[in-house]
Amino acid sequence: MGNIKVEGLSQIHKALSELGRKVSNKIAVKAMREGGKIVREQARQNAPVLSQSTPYRRAGTLKKAIKSSTKVLKNGKIGTVIRVKALTAKQRGAFKAKNANSGAYNPKDPFYWRFVEFGTSKMPAKPFLRPAFEQTKEKAATEIITTLKRGIEEEAGK
Repeated sequence: MGNIKVEGLSQIHKALSELGRKVSNKIAVKAMREGGKIVREQARQNAPVLSQSTPYRRAGTLKKAIKSSTKVLKNGKIGTVIRVKALTAKQRGAFKAKNANSGAYNPKDPFYWRFVEFGTSKMPAKPFLRPAFEQTKEKAATEIITTLKRGIEEEAGK
């Protein structure tokens, strides 16, 4: 989808490295989480919502399924992902066990998000994730930097 890379943060990086890996990761994860919230909320605002529920689609399913997650990656960097969270295999299986219909009729399953975001041969795209990133990337970057600085100052004050 997209990445934000902020240059010129050498002072923040130096201060974080002086705090030690465990503390600096804690601060960085919190900062990335705060930045991710901004993008996630914009994606939720952008997501189309049915005017009323139907037997096979519940209004607001797609919007509620937009989640963000942040973690320390294997390379030591902190990553935040904004995504549409699918139902688990257990949830899909439970629906299929109770209904003779295929999983496509499950009103709680937001599997169709990719058709909305990218379109199909019979439906034009109505992107909501990609525009959310573009609309908020500067604001998210600013929030990340502000949260990093605040976290460093709090740790230094201990």
